[in-house]
Amino acid sequence: MKGTVRLIALHLSKRLGLFALSRRCTRHALRILCYHGFGDGDETAFRPGLFMRSATFEHRLEHLRDLGYPVLDLGEALALLEADALPPCATVITMDDGFRGTYERALPRLRRFHFPVTLYVTTYYAVKETPIFRLVIQYFLWKTTVKQIDGSTLGIGMTGTFDLGDPDAREAFGEAVMALGETRLNENDRLELCTRLGRSLGVSFGEIRSSRMVSIMTMGEIARAAADGVDIQLHTHRHRLSGGDEGVAREIRDNRAVLEPLVGKRLRHICYPSGVWSADQWPALRKADIKSATTCDERLDGNNAKAASTLSRRGHAKREHRCGQHTSR
Repeated sequence: MKGTVRLIALHLSKRLGLFALSRRCTRHALRILCYHGFGDGDETAFRPGLFMRSATFEHRLEHLRDLGYPVLDLGEALALLEADALPPCATVITMDDGFRGTYERALPRLRRFHFPVTLYVTTYYAVKETPIFRLVIQYFLWKTTVKQIDGSTLGIGMTGTFDLGDPDAREAFGEAVMALGETRLNENDRLELCTRLGRSLGVSFGEIRSSRMVSIMTMGEIARAAADGVDIQLHTHRHRLSGGDEGVAREIRDNRAVLEPLVGKRLRHICYPSGVWSADQWPALRKADIKSATTCDERLDGNNAKAASTLSRRGHAKREHRCGQHTSR
């Protein structure tokens, strides 16, 4: 219902000319578009805020081209922003995480339109070459038609029968499984857990692995994307930026250790995992030689953007897609 009302309001606003007015009022700001994953199967129904259909993305690119928006490389845009020399309606395209669907579906389309893109890559699952554990568990519980599950069959210390027919109980069960998997199991054990859980729920984990629907690009794919001109940048190693200054430094160090040998350059731009940011992190980011840090928080403008200029001056950030949330352990 909310989505329908929102669409009606947007269509009405467009007919009233409010879109054109907004475009004119913000033409001197920098638009930063944020995308995540792409797909043409179950993933777009499972997490529509995380995965976009290929055709929808192509329509967005056509819109940018037809309106004549100058799509700039991130580094070029930041330099022009610092110099107050941005062209009207300057736009930067960014993508978070580095899902396989980005490599397979989005990057070829960007090349066809000759649009530059910055791809912020999280690297734990790129190294492991396994599906993202949290997304697998969430997908299982979205997909299954099973109404009850015996926790003791999972082999992770759970007991009792769980009611999956109740949305709240199903969510609580999923959170418990993810917490146990992330805190007590190594990656191989998590894979075994996914196999057992998928079998109990009647959902094939093998198909999830083979389709790579919730997998990150491999290191070879990252290297090929960089060779094709994609601006690869930092998104932390474990998709988290916590633990104080030491935790921030570790995540950036581990992320760089994977990516910099693949792209052959120093990486100095980062996107906050899940868009969660704090000004308290800026000193650690500066110390780590970070030039810019972006978020999908569309409220970061005005006075907040001016405060953020101590790290890197920011333009208006338009959230094109909700932030994805997954943590690697």
